[in-house]
Amino acid sequence: MAKKERQKILASVQRALFDAADRRCSMCLRKVDIGGSTAHIGEMGHIAPSSPGGPRAEMDRPAEIDGVANLMLLCPACHRTIDKAPALWPGETLLAIKAEHEGWVAVERARPEPVKEGAEDPLGLGEVVEIGEDLFRVAGAPVEQWSADNATVVSRTFALGRDGRHVWLRRAESREPGPETLQWRAELAAEQDLLGEGLPGLPAVAAAALTPAELVLAVDVPSFTSMGDFYEGRGRAAETVKVLGAALEDVCAGLAALHARGLTHGDLTLGSILTDRRGALALRDTGRAFAHSSDPSDRFAPADDVRALAELVHLIVTGRSPVPMVSASILNPAVPEGFARALARALSEDPAERGHISELGAQLRR
Repeated sequence: MAKKERQKILASVQRALFDAADRRCSMCLRKVDIGGSTAHIGEMGHIAPSSPGGPRAEMDRPAEIDGVANLMLLCPACHRTIDKAPALWPGETLLAIKAEHEGWVAVERARPEPVKEGAEDPLGLGEVVEIGEDLFRVAGAPVEQWSADNATVVSRTFALGRDGRHVWLRRAESREPGPETLQWRAELAAEQDLLGEGLPGLPAVAAAALTPAELVLAVDVPSFTSMGDFYEGRGRAAETVKVLGAALEDVCAGLAALHARGLTHGDLTLGSILTDRRGALALRDTGRAFAHSSDPSDRFAPADDVRALAELVHLIVTGRSPVPMVSASILNPAVPEGFARALARALSEDPAERGHISELGAQLRR
């Protein structure tokens, strides 16, 4: 990352990168501004090298080598660290760190303003949620679902513990519990019991509490960065396809654990699967495994999870939804034939032909 290369970076790109990183080093998180002035120590480090012989030269170099997607805002010390030992800081690791940091910045900016003193308490979650002796600070605006009689609200949000742990938090809060309220509470309680078994691939319970007025469940998650955000714009590279195949191991293990108990996730999306800094993927929760519905169209089978996961993977590695009779390796030559065949099988219209979720995971890792 020679100085002459940094001079070529457009001012608009520099502004966008500094804004996306909140003017913080993406590695150590220190502010790069000097005092209250406009001066700074920030450096724009390339992930794929700016020249063919640079650090991480084994990576595929994107067309926009000086674009925001290939740059990290770094302090001088962290910049030297990743370039002096590129084997310890491969491209997929840096891409994961960049995605997590910039994703966290976006979440922090979306957080609502604190309620002013003297104002009425807001409905649903406040800024801080207390679960026993644990305190969790809400990150971002909660998603709320109200009962038909407006007597109960189920809130869902990410939150941070006092020790910095990331959690996915859900709370069912009631004024006068009715049938719908009792059903929501039962679903959360059943999920808490299952996760308490410590099954592979499923999140661990961070904290939980049950009172007559509320049920709250917080589970550990690797980060607030979703699978969709992490892989956006870079899923077609051969290196990324390989990383993605290996990263799905825990997701497939979690789905297999649900299927072994006669349960189905039923809500696999690019947002319901999260990633850590190295790109490993994990389920955010058990989805609709314990949801009750009298509508047959809302009922799912394990084969539906297999197809849903294959659809997400296909979208990431090809940039489009599955096309009947067209292999993923045709849409993207970087997709290995074996990988494409595994997707084709899992995407079959016949549920009996899709195979077990563990088979899909093993075939994508090869």
